[in-house]
Amino acid sequence: MKSSTKRGHLAVALLFLAPNLLGFLVFTFGPIVVSLLGSFTTWSLRPSVPLKFIGLQNYIDLFQDPNFYFYFYNTIYLLLGMPISIAGSLFLAVFLSQKLELRGPRAAGKLAVFAAVLTCIISGIVLVIGSPSIALVLFALGAITAIGVYFRSIGYRTFYYLPHFTAGAGTILLWMQLYNPNFGLINQALTAFGNMVGWSIDPPGWLTSTKSLLGFLPLPEHFNNGGFGIGAREAIMIMGVWASVGGNNMVLYLAGISNIPPELYEASDVDGASGWQRFRYITFPQLAPTTFFIVVMGIIGGLQGGFEQARLMTEGGPAGITTTLSYYIYTQGFERLDLGYGAAVSWVLFIIIMIVTLVNWRYGNKAAE
Repeated sequence: MKSSTKRGHLAVALLFLAPNLLGFLVFTFGPIVVSLLGSFTTWSLRPSVPLKFIGLQNYIDLFQDPNFYFYFYNTIYLLLGMPISIAGSLFLAVFLSQKLELRGPRAAGKLAVFAAVLTCIISGIVLVIGSPSIALVLFALGAITAIGVYFRSIGYRTFYYLPHFTAGAGTILLWMQLYNPNFGLINQALTAFGNMVGWSIDPPGWLTSTKSLLGFLPLPEHFNNGGFGIGAREAIMIMGVWASVGGNNMVLYLAGISNIPPELYEASDVDGASGWQRFRYITFPQLAPTTFFIVVMGIIGGLQGGFEQARLMTEGGPAGITTTLSYYIYTQGFERLDLGYGAAVSWVLFIIIMIVTLVNWRYGNKAAE
């Protein structure tokens, strides 16, 4: 009787699990197996190319392709923005975890009104001077300050997390307008600021420039090194930092800070510790596991990322300096129609990510403990 009851419960459980299992087999496990097998063949969307087994030839061609190393360098280069993003998320989390001490909602309302009036005055003066771009930026910052003062930390947390809700394509199109070298808001603001202080500022070309902050390095010729400066890769990094500083990493740090025992801070107050000492010896060490998780996930996401930016903002240019491995997989598989070679690149990328993750887990996890 018990055996038949257990079998009945198992049958019901499998019935409920069947849709998820079927979806996993069809849309996840199946494509993985097909891509692995296809990487050893001449798999192509061109009817003129017959499907046949070629062994490791796709992998041999991949490691002999100089573009692979160029695009892998681009992928690693874009990861340079990750430390800035993580540090910014930690700073925001520490800042937003502080209590804004005001004497009731009336005091907060008065301070918010004062901030709003001061913002309007300063923005109006700048607008009259003839700098509408800077006036708009100052007005936006002042409005955020006023609303944040009134709603306190909840208002600031909402503002900083808002970019996370915006669609990737919409955000990219917005930043493309900001980066326009001729009429973009960023270059207009830089030019106006230079005129105000009497400096001659040559605004960057942003998405049209092949310069980079590592342009002084003796890179191979096919890396299309445009010299030292700010170029398309830096533009993508800045956009990425802006989008991620107030995103999930900030929320994870806020959760980690809320779990730090208050007794540690109370003991530090008794010992007369400064704010920096409290952060250095209590907050940051207690957040080590959170930081380790964010770093691991950031590296995995960074090695896989760059497709949307390259596809919509630059189409991999200029001169291929924004083409990452993920976009390279797309171009090989769906532009050149060479799915076998694209599958080989994807599996090499998978192996790279796995090795980096295992190394992080082996040595970084010890440091976090």
